[in-house]
Order: sequence, then C-alpha cells, then structure tokens
Amino acid sequence: MPPRHAMLGRIVDPRNGYEVDEAIATCFPSPNSFTREDVAEISIHGSPVLVAALLDCICGLGARLADPGEFTLRAFLNGRIDLTQAEAVQDLINATTLYQAQVAGRQRSGALAKQLKPVKELLIDIIVNLETAVEFVEEELPIASREKIIRQLEQARQCLREWIDSFRRGRIIRDGLSMAIAGRPNVGKSSVFNALLAQSRSIVTDMPGTTRDLISEYMDIGGIPIRLQDTAGIHNSDDQIERFGMDRSYEAIADADVVLLVVNIGEPRCQQDLVLKRQLADLSCIAVMNKSDLPSCWSSQEKAELAGDWPCVEVSAKDGLGIEELREMIISRIMGPDGTRRDGILITNLRHCHSLEEAERNLASAATALQENISEEFVLADLHRGLEQLDAITGETHVEDLLDKIFSRFCIGK
Repeated sequence: MPPRHAMLGRIVDPRNGYEVDEAIATCFPSPNSFTREDVAEISIHGSPVLVAALLDCICGLGARLADPGEFTLRAFLNGRIDLTQAEAVQDLINATTLYQAQVAGRQRSGALAKQLKPVKELLIDIIVNLETAVEFVEEELPIASREKIIRQLEQARQCLREWIDSFRRGRIIRDGLSMAIAGRPNVGKSSVFNALLAQSRSIVTDMPGTTRDLISEYMDIGGIPIRLQDTAGIHNSDDQIERFGMDRSYEAIADADVVLLVVNIGEPRCQQDLVLKRQLADLSCIAVMNKSDLPSCWSSQEKAELAGDWPCVEVSAKDGLGIEELREMIISRIMGPDGTRRDGILITNLRHCHSLEEAERNLASAATALQENISEEFVLADLHRGLEQLDAITGETHVEDLLDKIFSRFCIGK
C-alpha cells in the first residue's frame, strides 16, 4: 500500500474466508507516524459487532489489544512527544467543554516545554559559569559577578512564580468545580437553578419545601464545567424527612467551591436569611436577590447588610433578568479578575505545579547562598536540583516511577 494514502477495500478473515466489512485502510511507515513505528489504521462502519469481529480476526492472527495509553507511551519513549504532551492527550480526551479542549490542545502542542526552555537554558548558563569558577579558580577567566547571577535567578524565579500562580485557574479549568444554591424555602432556588441551566430540570411550585433532596446537573459557564446543586430549603422544621434533606444541603454547601445564597426581595426580609448569612460567612458566596420583577420589599440598607463583602446581583429567575450578569459574576468569583483572559500558558497538572514549586525553592536557596557569600559548590547543588525538577516536568529525568501512574489512567487504544 502507498504510504499515507487511504485505500478502500474489503476485509476478509483468512481463517475462514468470511468477509468482515468494507473498510478504508491507511499505512504510516516509520518514522512518520504518531509512535515513530510502522502503524496501520483501519476505518470500518461504526457497528460494535463489526468492530468486535475485526479485532477477533486481527488478534487471531497474532496481534494483541493495546494496554491503556500504550500508543501515547510509545510515542513518548520514542521521542515523538515529551511527557507534558503525553499527559495533555488524556486531558484532551477527558475535555467536556471547548475551552478545556483548547487549553489541553496548547499543552499537546508542546507550549509548556517551549516556555520552560529559556529558563532551563538560563540555569545551564549559570551552572556552566559557576562550574568554571570552581574548576579554574586560579585562572583569570571572565566569571559573571554574584550580583548578576542573583538578578538572573530572580528573573527565572519570577517566571516560575507566574506559572505556579496560574495553577489555581488551570486546575479549575481542567477539573471543574462544584456550586450549591442555598436559601430558605420558597425563595426561588429551583427557579434560579433552572434559569442557569436554561432548562426545567428542577420542579418549581408555589408550595414551600418542594425540593427535599439534592438535585445535581452539570453546566458550562465560560468554558468551565460546573456541577450545580439545588439544595433543600433550610429552615426550622420538625419533619424528619425535611431534616434529612437539610442535612444533605449543609453537606453540599460545605463541599461546594461557590455558594449562591438566594433570597426573595419580593417579600419582607426574614430572620432566617440573616441566620444563613452568618452560617455561610466563611465560604465563597454570591448573594442572589431573586424576584426582581416584583416591587422590592427590601430597603437598600437591608440588601447591603445581607450582601456584606459578597458580590451581589438582582435577578428574576422567572423572566431571566440578571441571569447573564450572574453567570459573569460566577466566573469572576471563581477565576478572579483575570478569569476571562485566555492568553498565556496555564499550569493544569498538580505534578507540574509541585515540580515548579520545588524548583523555585531550589533557586531561592541558591540566590540566598550567593548573597551570603557561601561557596559555589553549595550554590551549584541547589541549581542542579532545580534544573532536575524542571526536567522532570517534560520527562527528561525521574521518569521511570511516573510512567505507570500516568498512563494507567488512559483509556484503551490511546
């Protein structure tokens, strides 16, 4: 077959002569393939029965099914991609929003390795300079001053700190977050829940206590996957079923990354609203003042007292007024003032963040040693450890103990 040309044909099982399916086959000779090995791809009709028959045919001729992540692992071991790119393949597969896929795609293209390269080259230059000072101490060689090296190390540390700081946003983009809607009964929590989802997922009635258990649904706000939970109304009750529901509400609120405290400004303020405000004081919250389509029964001072330092928005879940503003407020609350900025590299992997933090500590220790006029050997030890941490991110060092852990999470066939 000609390389990299799709060819139409029929697959016949040579063991019995039966035709499996009409298919398209493409060959990718080494090294021009994903794994830098000889690879063949067969595209057949999307029937599980036909796929199973084809796999049985091929395995019957001596092949075996790939282990989880084996193709990506082979690509890494053969130098086709680095470890950050390999990990990004899994993130790309697991993406549930376009933004997640775009962030993973940048990692998959090697963006992180490209960003790390100038920092690593700077450290290598510093190490070579200091090694020269140690080996040729009696020679009059043009050695950079300690002050200059300290400035260079601070420049490198600044880059590392920026990437470390990006991990909070990157983790949220990669893993998503949980958000709970809280409030006393009949303030419109379920209506706000449905309005954010843009669908009637939770039952809405004028009867207090309609929601007695948690209702969860996944949504996408600004590319961030969010698990939204509608909780049972919190109030004083002797009903055992309601109390069970409220216990689950408190658990969901405690586990949530963000809480929406919903109040009804179409009715006079209730003491229970203020009690809930105090109970949620230590959490990341947004005050949602619902039923703004009705004449407000709350004064400006009462609204300000409830909101306090929290962001506050007036909405009408019934008419959809203020819901888009609430969505923007949620993104700002969870992502910070740079929440909508999408340029630059984001650290999304905890392993990468830990390596960057350790490298930054090593460089800080080296800079301190230089400032205190300590021998170059001690400075070099810190610099070598810092460089090893950066190499570990892309898989140039400390690889063996990581591979099984990383690729075991992949799906079959990747």
